[in-house]
Amino acid sequence: MPSQANIQQVDMIREHIQSADVVLLTDFKGLTVAEVNDLRQQLRGAGIQYKVCKNRLVKVVAQELGIEGLDDHLVGPTALATSDDPATCSKILTDFAEEHEHLKIKGGLLGKTVIDAAGVEALVDMPSKEQLIAQAVVGINAPLSGLVSVLHRGSPMTDFVSVLSGTVRQVTTALQAVADQKKEAESA
Repeated sequence: MPSQANIQQVDMIREHIQSADVVLLTDFKGLTVAEVNDLRQQLRGAGIQYKVCKNRLVKVVAQELGIEGLDDHLVGPTALATSDDPATCSKILTDFAEEHEHLKIKGGLLGKTVIDAAGVEALVDMPSKEQLIAQAVVGINAPLSGLVSVLHRGSPMTDFVSVLSGTVRQVTTALQAVADQKKEAESA
């Protein structure tokens, strides 16, 4: 019969895997406590959760969720880094692994697809979540700006156009501010 602690950890692992867009598996054997704390601080600053988990409990959750092929990566000490931003998560771990030879990236999950260490490194080149949002806003903003300028040239709907133009400007400004904050956080 499973212990209450194991039941709680299985629930926690399940929740992390189901709520994250990416789950990266690392082997931290050989890192000092100070190095692990530094890694946790970097990940926490980017909104990434990092938890040490028992391999057999991760296997239980993977089996429950119908994830196949993860068992090969669950050998030795394992910590899960879970995030909604695959690019940022993989970049932080990859950069840290380059500086600290003892951190090994085993692989991970992108959604429910198992990826290997090379797949994790490929995520580094992917645009961050904020960059994708900014690109979408620019794509939405261009046609709306054209519509606003057409309607603004003598149309009886001038007041409507002014309201529409202000709303687009506010959304663009807010998203740009979020992107700027993320860039400052990454460079700090």
